[in-house]
Amino acid sequence: MAAYTHVDGALGSEASTREVALRDLLQVLRRRRSTIIASVLCCTALATTGALLYEPRFTSQAVLIIDPRTTEVTDINAVISNLPREAAAIRTEIDMITSTATAAKVVDRLGLVHDPEFNGAIERPSAIDRAIAGINDTIGYDLSPLQQQITGYLNSAGIGVKEPTTAEKERAAVIADVRRGLSATSDAQSYTILVSFKAKEAEKAARIANAFVDEYLRDQLQTKKDVNQQANKWLEDRINELRAQVEVSDKAVQDYRAQQGLVLGSAGGETFLSQQLAELNRALVVAQTERGRAEARAQNARIVARSPTQGNAAEILGSPLIQRLGEEESGIARRLAEYRTRYGDQHPAVQAYVNQLTNLRQKMREEATKIMAVINNEVEIARARERELEAALKKLTAETAGELGANVRLAQLQREADANRRVYEGLLQRLVETREQDDLQQRDARVVSLAEPPLEPSTPGKKLFVGGGLAVGLLIGMFLAFLRDHLNKTFRNTQHVEETIGVPAIGLVPSLPHHKNAKPEDYVLDRPRSEYSEAVRAIGVSLYARGALNTGSVVMVTSAVPGEGKTTVCLTLARMLAASGRRVLLLECDLRCPRIGNVLGDNAPGDLSDLIVGKAEWQDVVQVDGRSGLHYVVGRPHCDHPQELLGSEKLASIIKFASLEYDCVILDTPPMAVVADAGVLTRSATECLFVVRWEQTPRAVVQRAIERLTELGRDVTSVVLSRVDLKKLARTDASEEAYGMNEARRYYTR
Repeated sequence: MAAYTHVDGALGSEASTREVALRDLLQVLRRRRSTIIASVLCCTALATTGALLYEPRFTSQAVLIIDPRTTEVTDINAVISNLPREAAAIRTEIDMITSTATAAKVVDRLGLVHDPEFNGAIERPSAIDRAIAGINDTIGYDLSPLQQQITGYLNSAGIGVKEPTTAEKERAAVIADVRRGLSATSDAQSYTILVSFKAKEAEKAARIANAFVDEYLRDQLQTKKDVNQQANKWLEDRINELRAQVEVSDKAVQDYRAQQGLVLGSAGGETFLSQQLAELNRALVVAQTERGRAEARAQNARIVARSPTQGNAAEILGSPLIQRLGEEESGIARRLAEYRTRYGDQHPAVQAYVNQLTNLRQKMREEATKIMAVINNEVEIARARERELEAALKKLTAETAGELGANVRLAQLQREADANRRVYEGLLQRLVETREQDDLQQRDARVVSLAEPPLEPSTPGKKLFVGGGLAVGLLIGMFLAFLRDHLNKTFRNTQHVEETIGVPAIGLVPSLPHHKNAKPEDYVLDRPRSEYSEAVRAIGVSLYARGALNTGSVVMVTSAVPGEGKTTVCLTLARMLAASGRRVLLLECDLRCPRIGNVLGDNAPGDLSDLIVGKAEWQDVVQVDGRSGLHYVVGRPHCDHPQELLGSEKLASIIKFASLEYDCVILDTPPMAVVADAGVLTRSATECLFVVRWEQTPRAVVQRAIERLTELGRDVTSVVLSRVDLKKLARTDASEEAYGMNEARRYYTR
């Protein structure tokens, strides 16, 4: 629970800090709103003037699309492929549209070198010429001599004189100027390219934008045609070379064949001997196969001849007789086995079957011997055939041995001729395809919409200019407001005084309106219930509460620099206290620049200086204000060493005597930062009231003056802010004394 309370308190403190910071920022803006308003007005006026003086420009836009669809009339590979549908490819096409080469073509095509808008070298009427021409049209009087005189003066001063340029430089400058008016953009999410141009005339902007689009599309198609034509030219040259090579290689084959006597047979490109050799090889293979088959049959037949009772004898020998005898043998052998089992080996029937079986086997061997003779004869015939073919092959091989070396060279020549012919035929086919592509070339982009002359200028947008000036002025004004507030090293309210120098601020003395022409010292008596009088009365109440107005009190009133309102505070406070029934004595200790005599009147025979040096007595220097009953002693600027008089023991005894006779003694002393006179009076005063002019006196000056007083042994006990603009304070400050100030005025009389 405690932890929760701690966190909640921390959050509350943080929120309070943010609230205070935001409130301080708003107060700065309120205090410096005149700066912000002036900045806004200046920037808005400048922007409005710029919008009125700047020549309007029109922007016209054409729309291109990189067509993702491809049309294939024939299944032929193109020499140059279509554009890939990638962001990098579209970015490249945008660079081509805005390139110097495309701009140069547009400039030459439209003759923009002769357009004064883009060619600064062309003489155009100056602002003076246009102004004089307008006056001529208005008043009907010829001012040409005046125009010539002004032009002559400007030219002699080097103003308006243009350096001669070459045609190439003019053209390059025009191209650069045209490119500045061109823009091409694309959205990464689509294949669309927006081509815009900005010019002083709507029709011209549309015409130039369309010219860029047309030149881009024309260049795109021409590039494909040029590449295709280059490919055709290369293919034609290469085909002519290969045609000659094919002819040479074919002739070399024929010449070599004729030279070596390599006669071709009927079967393609082989020679007659080669064909014979191949046929003998095939026949030899067949003879060897038949001989092997005959030998295998003979081998099997010999096995069967030795044992004709084997089950596969009939199949091997292929004799129907052996097959029939074998079947009989099987039947007799079966019956023989049955009788032996039943009657035994000695039974006559068993012996009869044994004799029959022996006779059958003898007949089978005889038949097998006859078949063996036939098979052996076939083997001999197969071997003889094989020997004959081997001999013929050996003889033919000997005859073709001399032809083999020539055939190797012939085969090499033939391969070279075939390779040349294949390359030749491939390039010839490719040439036919590329020639067909000349009429099938397509652009990768197409026009979605051409540029049209705009109805309204795009720049300057007067509303945008004024709005931009307003926004810029507001930003600059806010910056200057914060800068001025940061650089303002003065005091704005009593809280600021106490936080800065650590001395209590007991009141604010407002400044009187200039239109009333009222003097503050009279105003407190003429308007005792006014806002000004109440402020002075509040200072008196604060001093009384602090014990500074008790019997025997001596209040020293000073400031840092002249013009703070120190004397005015002394007079108004003293007259108000005296008018309330108190016995108050005001001593004018400022012997260098006295003012009290001029305000209240000076009819006494002596002044404070005479009283100090003994030239006059009390009754000779003390005067009485008829309106308030205030007793006062004036000072006159006739003393050469006022500091010695003010620091004398005589003045100290005078002040001590006066403190016994009066309820309060008020000392009007010189400013601390200007002269040292006030410093010698610190030992005679019981209270020190320091007057600071509101939002005028630098804090550092005030702090230094207070430090000097402290060094002299007198602490400043109270501070009063003088000449305060209460309306401005209530409007721009968030301090406690400013809160409810406007509503509180109904308690005062004007």
